[in-house]
Amino acid sequence: MKLVNIDLPVNKRGFRRFISSWLIRDDRRDRTYIVDTGPGSTWAIVRESIEKYGEGRLDGVLLTHVHLDHAGAAPMAYADYGAPMSVSPKGIPHLLNPEALWEGSVKTLGETAFLYGRPDPLPEEAIMAEEDLPEGITAIETPGHASHHRCFILDEGDKGKTLFAGEAASIFLEGEEPFPYLRPATPPRFFPEITLESIEKLIPLGCRKICYSHFGAAEGAPELLALAKDQILFWRDTVKELFKRGVSPDDEESIFNELIEKDPFLAAWKRMEPDIKEREREFLGNSIRGFAGAYGKAS
Repeated sequence: MKLVNIDLPVNKRGFRRFISSWLIRDDRRDRTYIVDTGPGSTWAIVRESIEKYGEGRLDGVLLTHVHLDHAGAAPMAYADYGAPMSVSPKGIPHLLNPEALWEGSVKTLGETAFLYGRPDPLPEEAIMAEEDLPEGITAIETPGHASHHRCFILDEGDKGKTLFAGEAASIFLEGEEPFPYLRPATPPRFFPEITLESIEKLIPLGCRKICYSHFGAAEGAPELLALAKDQILFWRDTVKELFKRGVSPDDEESIFNELIEKDPFLAAWKRMEPDIKEREREFLGNSIRGFAGAYGKAS
């Protein structure tokens, strides 16, 4: 199998090395699949990669979840290639009728939703039956980041398993030092127990490699999954302690300063290129607000 990570930059400062699709090319069976389509506004980049690396064919789309930066171009993939979509049952209604998804995206993301693009509805025949998943690929439901989140496992036998984690195992940025840079993917509303249960499902699967939607890949999937779990528990304990000391759940800056100094998996943040650092600060704030909403009232 050949795996290609497709960078999908959006016309917003720092939105590079951030959103991606993964192309899976099976030369033996002459099949091409992608994990996530990316937003509608970047579909031309994915299509170009399919033509270049996928022999100009697309036999299926594996959607980790239906948020616009992951599935916004799904209707385009179907229109251009007739590729069926594997998606969690809870995500199917949002693909068939994306009105509520779009309205929620605009409310949450503001102008960024328009940069991603408004999705068209998919016809029912575009949805892949579970029994039609490609040979060697399985899906596992991993709610937490979203109720409709799932991961995919590519099993190549003696070559090992690859986990396409979406956002179930935090955000990772390949190439940042010190390794690894991890950020919880926990915007409001954040459901801690469900998120942790999903990570715990993935650890014993024995995957060798982990491919993230945001952004890149690394060997040692079980170790990185365990680190993602540890980070969530560390953030939980840190914010609860801050709230006990009288820090307000609304004081995002104080919480950020505490985490950036004490969380070893955020150490790379200070060394990032300025635009990517700025983007990560924005999304760190989203993650902090998720924790504040989950733990602030109980403190």
